[in-house]
Amino acid sequence: MSKNYQELFSRLAAPQMPPELLEKILNRLTKQQKLAAKRRLFVFSFSLLGSLIALIPAWQFVWSGFAESGFWQFFSLLFSDAAVVLTYWQNYALSLLETFPASRLIIFLAVVFVFLQSLKLFTNNIKICGHQQILSNKNF
Repeated sequence: MSKNYQELFSRLAAPQMPPELLEKILNRLTKQQKLAAKRRLFVFSFSLLGSLIALIPAWQFVWSGFAESGFWQFFSLLFSDAAVVLTYWQNYALSLLETFPASRLIIFLAVVFVFLQSLKLFTNNIKICGHQQILSNKNF
């Protein structure tokens, strides 16, 4: 039974690939890559813009947290009366920790992280779009 199949397939001619097929495939891949890069560039530009706009209120939120909690008053004591701070350093450290607005600072740092990641991805996609334009001019 397997000999019949071997004979059948041995008589068939091997399929021939058209000469322009490779060029068409490469052109199609290049177009798809450009389109994907443009989509990512569009998304990351809005992400970058949104996080940049969010940085201002986030900074104000952190700054008001430091002002409302009295952290700056305790912190300035370190420079104005260092002898008292050294004497009561444990109580001083606890006071600083109690007045430190950690949750507000975490929110601010999250916005900064999103901004930096968006900036990184935005610049990477700009590089990809630029390289693809150069490659497309060379005609594969």
